[in-house]
Amino acid sequence: MELEELLRDREFDEGQKRLNDALVIAQREWENVRSSLKLAGDIGEFDKEDFMIGVIEEDVIIREPLLSPTKSVSGYSPTFYPMYFVQNLLALDKQLGKEGYRTIEALYVFVELATKASERLGLIGSFSMSFGAGYGTARSGWIAEKGYPLERELFVKMFFRNRKKGNDWDFYWTSVRENLSETFSKFEAWQNDESLYKKEVKSKAIIKPMLV
Repeated sequence: MELEELLRDREFDEGQKRLNDALVIAQREWENVRSSLKLAGDIGEFDKEDFMIGVIEEDVIIREPLLSPTKSVSGYSPTFYPMYFVQNLLALDKQLGKEGYRTIEALYVFVELATKASERLGLIGSFSMSFGAGYGTARSGWIAEKGYPLERELFVKMFFRNRKKGNDWDFYWTSVRENLSETFSKFEAWQNDESLYKKEVKSKAIIKPMLV
């Protein structure tokens, strides 16, 4: 076997190990999200097919399962693109002991996980994305550039309504489960009742006059 083939095989093996490690972390954090949303409903088991699980090698994403390599959007893509999910999972886990979940990588991991979790429970489109963004912000303290800002802010306000604002909370705390359940119910109500959504959300939006 030529040196080039040996190096290629080694890179593939290393990439595969990263994928496997990331899947273990994703499964663990999915179960954490599942625990926290217990009162809202059961989001079910983790399914890697729900996410873009891949490792970026230069401009090519190695996907799992390996179908066909796809090109990266850009070498400068922000870390919240799904193709960076594995990278963020590994970074989250590496920093967990020292930083807890107060990292930008944790933010985007939970945006992806909580968005899918809320879809499992019935939210769709902008509602599921805003719920996921709100969850990621409440978990990490960072602000996600996904979803609608107002809905995301309302999520955080509802989540912290009866507790000191901070990110050192546990997924299984009763207060966390209760607040997340009530927050999910509100998002669900907005999705199902346009008039309620306009009254409670759209009416809070401040329209600034255009400068000419």
